[in-house]
Amino acid sequence: MKLKLGKSTTYSILFCSLLGLSSCEKILRDMATKETPGQVAQADTAQTATAPAEPARPKEPEFELTFPENSPYKDLAAPKEAKTNPFTEVQRIAEQYEGNPNWADKHADLNGLLLQSKGKDYYPILQQQAANEMLRHELFPHYYQDQNNVRMLNAIGLYTEHLLEAKTEDSELVYKCLRALQGHWPEDRLAAAARVTAERALARPITSAADTTTRNGSYRQIYARELKKMAKKLNGES
Repeated sequence: MKLKLGKSTTYSILFCSLLGLSSCEKILRDMATKETPGQVAQADTAQTATAPAEPARPKEPEFELTFPENSPYKDLAAPKEAKTNPFTEVQRIAEQYEGNPNWADKHADLNGLLLQSKGKDYYPILQQQAANEMLRHELFPHYYQDQNNVRMLNAIGLYTEHLLEAKTEDSELVYKCLRALQGHWPEDRLAAAARVTAERALARPITSAADTTTRNGSYRQIYARELKKMAKKLNGES
């Protein structure tokens, strides 16, 4: 019976005859356990396939609402006396007009909702929800196309007033509103809105890492400082 030996094995045996048995055994053991590049790649692939996947990070909300201290509505649960949850109404109206290019229809329904809810203790929350829906999804996109539309600027001004009345800490949204309203609102009115929102946002206690590391948290600090600069500039301060 003849054994067919590869060149590398033949050379190793010849080399072993010169080194002695113990050295030869070590060389052959090393050859037997040596991994080829293909084997290494297969092992890496298998290890990657069996490695546990990193948990997906929860999606950050598009915006944050500002709640009064000790508000019972921080989880947006329906008031006890309410037949329906008022905090789902803005979303319902938004879905009703999805794909409708005429923002005035949605604005009319949201304005009606706010008029019906005025005086309720949850009214400031609805003001913020309605303002975020109209400004982010309707008015700002139209503003970037036509910045001189007076009807649209009036609507931006109305929802800015809702944000200010609700004592929002969303400095980013207020900053964008005031930038759009420059030349439409008097400078002293712009300055007052910028100053009060900046003070409110900067006074918010930092209670967790999310207050500075998330997009909403970091932007709140950044735009609050920009609002302070805006107020000083509008007031002629250095």
